[in-house]
Amino acid sequence: MSWPSVQFDSIISDSAFGPRFAGELYDDDGNVATLRTTDLSEDGVISLGTMPCANIDEERFTGHFLQVGDLVISRSGRIGTTAIFDGYHKPVLPGAFLIRFRLDKEKADPLFFRYFFNSSVGQQRLLSVARGAAQQNINITNVKTLAVPLPPLSAQQEIATTLNLFDSLIENNRRRISILEQSARLLYREWFVYLRFPGHEHVKVVDGVPEGWAHRYISTIAEINTSSLSRKFDGEIEYIDIASVTTGSINETTRYAFADAPGRARRIVQHGDLIWSCVRPSRASYALVWHPVENLIASTGFCVIRPTKIPPTYLYFALSTQDFIGYLSNNAKGAAYPAVVSKDFENYEMLVPTPTLLDDFHGSTEANFHQIEVLKQQNTKLREARDLLLPRLMSGEIQV
Repeated sequence: MSWPSVQFDSIISDSAFGPRFAGELYDDDGNVATLRTTDLSEDGVISLGTMPCANIDEERFTGHFLQVGDLVISRSGRIGTTAIFDGYHKPVLPGAFLIRFRLDKEKADPLFFRYFFNSSVGQQRLLSVARGAAQQNINITNVKTLAVPLPPLSAQQEIATTLNLFDSLIENNRRRISILEQSARLLYREWFVYLRFPGHEHVKVVDGVPEGWAHRYISTIAEINTSSLSRKFDGEIEYIDIASVTTGSINETTRYAFADAPGRARRIVQHGDLIWSCVRPSRASYALVWHPVENLIASTGFCVIRPTKIPPTYLYFALSTQDFIGYLSNNAKGAAYPAVVSKDFENYEMLVPTPTLLDDFHGSTEANFHQIEVLKQQNTKLREARDLLLPRLMSGEIQV
């Protein structure tokens, strides 16, 4: 059987664009949280912990605040990523690049439509109404005209529940990944920030530096952007674009025949490399690459840092501190798109412990990163299984 189609507008009770407000209103202690496109995963999961706060007069934006069950759809950048707002302890405003849709709950289940719009069919329909030459975007009016499937409400809920089983497993793995990385990060802080490393009681500390430790420029302990793919390469690559990386994570890659890949697809990435976005470093877009697929290539918008004399685990945590992010931000040039260059990375001076302590730290944390990679691979397979099932459920080809 197949489900009937209706115009999306017929099941919407309210909609609004995310508002714009001045950047100086952002404040860690602000009264309102703001949801950005970068706070949405590719699966449509909202990262509540990364939402920045702002001091905002709530009465000015009464009609824009999110309510539990609202759909939010990204209208620019990664167009069409759809999420459901499940609540937060502060009022939440969607950002200017998001659209809010409030559905008629007697006709439409929000979770069902989150899955529909994130499916290949839903994405095609959203992109079919995108407009713009330099940068495409969608708007409320165009999205409302889209034809969408409308099974009976009970069938929508059953389909959404089935698909949500996959997402529950994916989210559980995400939490485990977060715990594994956080435990390694806490060990880094304990040993190298608070200086409570094994045997610290017997080591002299002079001007905050333990005996045997030294300040070293990155250029003396790592290679920077030294490996590029030849333009004569004939084969497929897995490409990391700037938009694919957030804080500590590569969210997605794209497979290309190299001849058809973007011109910026040049930097070879290997196991243990650290990639850092050169553009807008204050956003802290970086990741540690662990046992990558063959022919993994990063955009030239990244700096690829390959440790040569220290373990990658130590370098990763040392270059993901607020001190390092602040250093890059202060050295960035340009108004619209502040950016750093490879020299800025090379000239950063960092504290390097003794080889024995570095080896001990790497031995204590390496297993965490192996397990993180296993969990990421599990999530990839879960997404593939869910995405094979999703269109057949949405079309009515398979009944729950």
